[in-house]
Amino acid sequence: MTDSIQLKGFKDGTWLNGIGDLFCKTDGVRWGVNLSIYPGKENGSDSTSLSNAPLLIRKNIINPTKKYYQNSHEQSFQITTTRDWDVVRLKSCPALERRLAKELQQYCFEFSIAEGIRVFLPQFELARALFFHNAYLARSSILHDVLSNEFITETEPKLNWAHIHVLDTCNCPIELFSDYGFRRHLSWLLLDEGVRYSYESISRYQLMDGNDSGLYRRWTFQFDPPPLQGVMIKVRGRFEPVSRTLLVYEVLSICKIKSNVPSLIEFTSPKFSTSVSGKGSAAGGDASRPDGHNLDDETEGSRENNPVMLKVNQVKFEYERAFETWKVSKKNKPTGRGRENDDEATEASRDVSSEEQGPGGNLPSAEWDALNEQTDDAHLYLNKFSSYFEMLRLLEELHGCKVIKYPLTKLPAVGKCKMHILKTDGNPRCMSVAHVTAGAVGYYLLEVDTSDASKALSTKVIIASAIGDIEPHLFEIEKQLLKASLSWPKEHFDKLVGEDSHTWVPHQKSGKAGSLTSNDIEKWSARMCRQLN
Repeated sequence: MTDSIQLKGFKDGTWLNGIGDLFCKTDGVRWGVNLSIYPGKENGSDSTSLSNAPLLIRKNIINPTKKYYQNSHEQSFQITTTRDWDVVRLKSCPALERRLAKELQQYCFEFSIAEGIRVFLPQFELARALFFHNAYLARSSILHDVLSNEFITETEPKLNWAHIHVLDTCNCPIELFSDYGFRRHLSWLLLDEGVRYSYESISRYQLMDGNDSGLYRRWTFQFDPPPLQGVMIKVRGRFEPVSRTLLVYEVLSICKIKSNVPSLIEFTSPKFSTSVSGKGSAAGGDASRPDGHNLDDETEGSRENNPVMLKVNQVKFEYERAFETWKVSKKNKPTGRGRENDDEATEASRDVSSEEQGPGGNLPSAEWDALNEQTDDAHLYLNKFSSYFEMLRLLEELHGCKVIKYPLTKLPAVGKCKMHILKTDGNPRCMSVAHVTAGAVGYYLLEVDTSDASKALSTKVIIASAIGDIEPHLFEIEKQLLKASLSWPKEHFDKLVGEDSHTWVPHQKSGKAGSLTSNDIEKWSARMCRQLN
């Protein structure tokens, strides 16, 4: 975890030993999960809200006060298909170290992998890793037909394009759609028929097999997995050497995912807006984020703040084929003069709620961020650099320079800053690095996509001999760039290469705003060559 998260009602250092049935009051809508924990809660049942599913990993610690050593076995394997997986109860697993009554009847998938190892994968854990990356997707999974009620999808196979309209009835926090990783995951869930069938099977099993008893409806979690052909998965758990069985505690990564979705996916909603600098002063400035949060899962979240994002137990997700998504906004949202960085909240609070936002909510809203989207997709954003790349080409053809272009890199997330995401379409902001030899001298040129800003960032020029191999330094340069609000960090470069070994070259001005003609680009390349020489 990046923050210290204290879950209300649980004692410090609580071990999560098992996950049991789900339950809901027959006249209610909020589902809970029974837990086997040590020590038990002082008040109430040993359970938590389904909204906290990203936290619910066997043998993890709730309310940790120190770093704990995970004494478990890690295993990577490739899935051929899920169709031949057996469905069994957890009580039949030889690697089960303790027979806890709450979890013995829970469903597992059982299957064999290389070296004669028999894997027991709890169904709740696989669903958590595939789908429950935030509270919204966890809560929604159990509701019948929720996807059809909250999204309208249209596809155009001939154009390899899809449109996802987020309806006014959608209960997903609108801020999540600014995260390209979430948009890609949601596109996969909505548009891939096998994946959507799998997600919706959760509510089907609940309606079919749930049992009303007294004041509560109770249900043993079950779902049908998506096909997952060829997927590489990494897990940790308990390996029992005599029976050669592995009980999975946690799915760590899911890679080489085949996605049956179009290459271009557009999101629209009447709720979407693009933050722009207003004419007034910034309201309150940036909020100071506390070191930790107290999480209350019994109180509604407030609609008065953007959700505080809580990173926890992130699952690495990697698609075999990258597909592009973007968010289309039809209205602007002023943020106050000088405040272009639209952060989480005007005032951060230590006490937050992970429950659905509602009119009666009196705690600031929080949302889990349990998705580590690592698909290799920088090539999707090359078009943002078309004029710049054309200028580099002319440096070679017209001015005798030698140019080597590095692959694009996506700027990293740094603290609360959102500048690593473009405000216009919610896609990642990228940086291009090129090595240019002019005469006998080598230079590194750094170019950042500022297509969403009122003023372009100049091209950074570094004498190559002053830094050597630039790649080990790029991550820190990117971090300092973001910390400086998309300005080149002069003091950092002074220390890195010396004051006389770096400079900058402004972009070429054009007659039309945001558009460069062929003649403009030729002038840019000539001016760049003069600067380098």
